[in-house]
Amino acid sequence: MDLNPSMVATLFGLTASSFVATNLDNLLLLVVLQGANPGARAAVLLGYLGAAIALLCVAALGLALGTVVEPDLLGYLGLIPLLFGLRMLYMAWLRERHPEIGIDTLAGRSRWSICSGTLMLMAGNSGDSLAVLLPLLAETGAGGQWFIASSYLMLAVVWIALAGILINYRALAECIERRGEKIVPWIMIGVGLYILLDTPTDSLG
Repeated sequence: MDLNPSMVATLFGLTASSFVATNLDNLLLLVVLQGANPGARAAVLLGYLGAAIALLCVAALGLALGTVVEPDLLGYLGLIPLLFGLRMLYMAWLRERHPEIGIDTLAGRSRWSICSGTLMLMAGNSGDSLAVLLPLLAETGAGGQWFIASSYLMLAVVWIALAGILINYRALAECIERRGEKIVPWIMIGVGLYILLDTPTDSLG
């Protein structure tokens, strides 16, 4: 069925809040990688987009495998983002007591190596995104799934534009990430509870 304005607003709100919550660290990575590779920024951005597309492909594969699962059990996928949120709270507590791990900036490599390295780095750092995206897609009808996927890619492009602005304000990007660390786990937990409570997303689309 067609998506009405209320459904569109609900789905976009869930997709956008989930994207922001799980991609603040990737935003900082984009800023750092572009700053370290000023002559290969296009390769960095292409790698990031590739990672976003790869994530959607993995989610689609997960949905295909999920067709053999009882529909009533899909709501329990909400446990994944909920547990990720709890884990993030624990990791934030640990980080206060341990030095931050450095970032491999890929500096000095070829454009192809930078692109592929960015893709692998971003994909490897997107487990939390998949943990939210997969159950959200599973609880949504076909029309809603296409809307979520297209919204996710649009938000990835917005992230690229924002990283381009923040490249000149790296301290601001780091400040955003630090503040985000305090609210991101709660967004993850909220999305997980939303899915667990079997709210109207299963009828969207």
